[in-house]
Amino acid sequence: MRVLLISHSLVTRSNHRLPEELACYPDLQLDVLTPEWWNEESRIVYQEKTEDSSYRIHCDQVIYYRQPKPNLFLFRSTLAHLLHTVKPDIIDAQEEPFSLAMGQILALRKLYAPQAKLLFYSFQNLYKRYPLPFSGFEQWAFRVASHACVSASEISDVLRRKGYCGQVVLNPPGVDPAIFYPSPEARASIRATFSIALDQPVLGYLGRLSPEKGIQDIIYALSSLPMNTRLLIVGGGVSSEIKHLAQQFGVADRLILTGAINRVDVPRYLNAMDILIVPSRTTPRWKEQFGRVIAEASMCGVPVIGSSSGAIPEVVGENGLIFPEGNIRMLAVAVHLLLDQPHLRHELGTRAHRHARQHFTWEQVAKDRYTLYQEMFHG
Repeated sequence: MRVLLISHSLVTRSNHRLPEELACYPDLQLDVLTPEWWNEESRIVYQEKTEDSSYRIHCDQVIYYRQPKPNLFLFRSTLAHLLHTVKPDIIDAQEEPFSLAMGQILALRKLYAPQAKLLFYSFQNLYKRYPLPFSGFEQWAFRVASHACVSASEISDVLRRKGYCGQVVLNPPGVDPAIFYPSPEARASIRATFSIALDQPVLGYLGRLSPEKGIQDIIYALSSLPMNTRLLIVGGGVSSEIKHLAQQFGVADRLILTGAINRVDVPRYLNAMDILIVPSRTTPRWKEQFGRVIAEASMCGVPVIGSSSGAIPEVVGENGLIFPEGNIRMLAVAVHLLLDQPHLRHELGTRAHRHARQHFTWEQVAKDRYTLYQEMFHG
């Protein structure tokens, strides 16, 4: 079974865990196409090639249309060559159906590998109408692709509403349990860095600093919480508004802003938290998608309090608490509940860890993807 996996996200070394796990299946011949470099939030990230010889990785230059965004790029030359030489049975395109890359994949498939079955991936959980040619690429993908992978069930509803009639399979991104795990040592180290006692309650946020992420709601809630409660905000972005708001509410001395951190340090910061808060707010153009940080915190045994935005309730499940997005009072109630009941906090963290080990490891994600490949190949 020959599979060509195409994904811009595989520029990042940590995401290679999917092809590494897939390559463990002996009847699978895997080729991977990914950009040589990628523009990640105005930062150039270069391909970190793997030494794994069980699959072949091919890098190509990309051409951006107007601006460097995930849905506005094309591969320069390698895609056509791979389709012609590999002659894949399955094309696993981890790109949105409306993207420029998808249009390129569809056109070159028609020329060089018309027999290949197509699978696409979507994170889009809002119903949007796109201008030409993007709407044309989307409908073309809907006609050709026999299967679609999604990270949350509400994305399936969007695809159906848009007219997709193929099979939709839930296959979320994975988390590496060898990197994300409960670590008392990391907890103690990070807390010592910021002069936080081991028994002092720490709320945490990890992600980009932007209005739709709802960080302001945590600031509001913090003002009603016990004075020894600290708030650890980890992520890059404009922090001046957050600092100003914290000063307004008299909690500036309880706030820790780390700025952007190295990806390898994420599990250490998560372990320093007693509770991770994901307070996202839906906007007309965006609502929370998978929320990978929820799965990562869960793998570390950290309980999550999340808003009702997008896929958050589905990812958190029964292993954390959900509050109506934008409802600061209910957020504060949820935090009070977990701070006042350590046994409940511990129970939720344990359940979240167990759930993550069952559903969010790269091994499980790859197993589900391989099962899908088999269904497509024999179907």
